[in-house]
Amino acid sequence: MSENALSKINNIPVRTWRWLGVNNVSVNHKLPEVKPYNLDALRGNTGDGLNLISIDKNKNSLRIFDTFDYEGVGEKLSEQVKSKYNTGFLVETEAYKKILEPVIINYDFDKDNDIVVDDNVIIAEEDSEITIIVRYSSKEELNFFHNGLTRIYCKKGSTVNLIKIQTLSDESTHLDANVAKLEDGATINYVLVELGSKDSITNFRTDLEGFRSSTNMHSVYIGDKERNIDINYLVNHYGKETKSSIESKGALMDKSNKIFKGTLDFKKGASKAKGQEEEYAVLLSPKVRNRSVPVLLCTEDDVEGQHAASAGKIDENKLFYLMTRGFSEKEAKKLIIEAAISPIIDRIPEDDTKVEIYENIRRKLINE
Repeated sequence: MSENALSKINNIPVRTWRWLGVNNVSVNHKLPEVKPYNLDALRGNTGDGLNLISIDKNKNSLRIFDTFDYEGVGEKLSEQVKSKYNTGFLVETEAYKKILEPVIINYDFDKDNDIVVDDNVIIAEEDSEITIIVRYSSKEELNFFHNGLTRIYCKKGSTVNLIKIQTLSDESTHLDANVAKLEDGATINYVLVELGSKDSITNFRTDLEGFRSSTNMHSVYIGDKERNIDINYLVNHYGKETKSSIESKGALMDKSNKIFKGTLDFKKGASKAKGQEEEYAVLLSPKVRNRSVPVLLCTEDDVEGQHAASAGKIDENKLFYLMTRGFSEKEAKKLIIEAAISPIIDRIPEDDTKVEIYENIRRKLINE
């Protein structure tokens, strides 16, 4: 590991035995100098019911985040985003406005725009609703670098649907930090798809501060070749009668490595809060490494928490049945895995995006 490498990042909220190797992760990549990003990232809805501008044009709205104490993937990385970002957007809804058409932000990478350091802010005003799709993608097989921070504030009764899709090249580094705070009755729904990058390091923290605030997280990942995937989800239950749900499904093949860290933390005062998390990995090679750490923390008596993590091979009976119907072994495995993850992908309200995701998964599973 070089001196300037990103070491011991994406820390688990509560440390466990060091020999398990799950407390943090190290990436053998220098933190690059940020240079301009010159592509237009904005797609989809830009009009009625919302304020959508470049992040550097309105600092007043950012004062709402002054109380956010969030390390993200790592302090050095978060500081780079805040002080040296080269792109980003402020998305702010109007109160009492339900925005039907998604806002789409495409961060595309190419040889002239190989570094993206994005600072994104989402503010949902009272009783509003918005859907935002953020994509990180590349068509060229080059070494790209992404370091991003997304901060979200959901005011009373608001709903944010945040969809993030990452399909960067096999040599890329993807570092993505996200933090949300919710007031009374607010909801944030996540759909997260991680399919690319040599190193994919993601961190999501959701603070359910308001009465009956809630979050639902649905994520999909595919590990192939020698890909490293490190997933860190934390939901803090502060408010009474808050609810959370984490669902993560994926497949590992070749020599890929995945660590899933999912934590539900019931704070003192969060009476009658409910939380559940479930993670399942399909193992398609004896050379993969799969580690999962579902964690429940609690300082409040009157709560309900459930957690589970499991992994296994594809059911041989299902595989045999499909192969007797004329499918090759690779095609049969693809169908079984797609059937498991399609309920999550189908939550994305944009057909072209879904088609591209399924095509990307198909290529990985049949090694095209």
